[in-house]
Amino acid sequence: MKKTAIYFICILLFSAACSPKQVLYRQNLNYTYLPATTIAYDLLADKDSLQVFLKFADEGLFKDVPQAQLKLLYTISLSYERPDIIRRDSVRQFGKRLSFKDNFAYASFKLPTAGITLPSVLQLQIPQHVAEDEYLWLDIPLRREGLAKRLLLADVNTGWPLFRSYVNTSDTFQVVSTLPIVSVQLKQYETDFPAALPPFSLSQKKVSPTLSLIQTSEIPVGQNVTLAREGLYVLDAGEASTSIISVANQYPELTTARELIEPLIYMTSSEERKKLYEATEPKKALDRFWLDIANQDQALAKRLIKEYYQRVKEANIFFSSHKDGWLTDRGMLYIILGKPSVVNRKQDAEEWTYVNRRQGGAAYKFIFIKKPNTFTQNHYELIRRPEYEFVWYSTVEKWRKGTILEE
Repeated sequence: MKKTAIYFICILLFSAACSPKQVLYRQNLNYTYLPATTIAYDLLADKDSLQVFLKFADEGLFKDVPQAQLKLLYTISLSYERPDIIRRDSVRQFGKRLSFKDNFAYASFKLPTAGITLPSVLQLQIPQHVAEDEYLWLDIPLRREGLAKRLLLADVNTGWPLFRSYVNTSDTFQVVSTLPIVSVQLKQYETDFPAALPPFSLSQKKVSPTLSLIQTSEIPVGQNVTLAREGLYVLDAGEASTSIISVANQYPELTTARELIEPLIYMTSSEERKKLYEATEPKKALDRFWLDIANQDQALAKRLIKEYYQRVKEANIFFSSHKDGWLTDRGMLYIILGKPSVVNRKQDAEEWTYVNRRQGGAAYKFIFIKKPNTFTQNHYELIRRPEYEFVWYSTVEKWRKGTILEE
């Protein structure tokens, strides 16, 4: 009897160690939107398995940890909101799967797909070197389209997936497929997407329900490809497809005067932008704009410029989809309000919470809903509410008074 009791106590302790402390929806995943700690993933499906590719921005996660102690545990749960676990396992010899290049860490493993209920969520328990009992939790929604993803785009220099929704016009990449094909159809579409509306606006942007096809061609699988013309591209293999946007070589950074003026739509009037665009020397006009905001304080102006356009760059990294990241709803809030204090996820939604410590901990919550999109699985739209008007305009006003700095 005593041995039986000890056995069940051990089982309970093991289960507690391997299980999330709380349902995934309640875990703060805001580190995924911090450039220094973000973890990117990509998927490639085969007949009976799903290849999961991981890219860690912080290679130091695994520094000074003996290879034998590096364990990657995972669970598959029915949803973000329920702790019901349908599978729990570990990735064997995770330490040997790691590779390091250009200050990033990479790893991949195969997940058997038999018995997986859709939709569900794959949760990876990633060890950190800072403490033995601390982990990062990476969530990967498992949907029908993910288990049917038979194409991906790979970096020719690393051999790993691109881990992003864009390529630069000078980038060279390869198409990788688990289908028995030698080429895919490449379709280029005309794009002219408007910037996101303010979070309190209940009016609708006029966007065409269809995009005009510019041209179609064939590109080989497994050979080097470059998309020298900017635009939205779809790579179509019949039963599988993927999309990518081709952007200027400096993207996700913006460098030309016109590029730098465009994201100011979130904090300027149309008349102000018109003057900037029509200026004979737009770069000088842009500098004057920021100097006026900073009350002619050059040091402050430089800090404001650095902060604003760093946020634009990060919005492009995190939220690019079928359009530039800064144009999206999440990109808009990220630029003006900054990084959210808390990020919670559901299967088809993200919930951002901003905690204003200067106002006694006042919290503002924004909910983004994942919308079906032919071109991307990274398209989310904000549920707009009239009550957001105050926090929006008060934050924009701080920018325009030169008082907004990263908290």
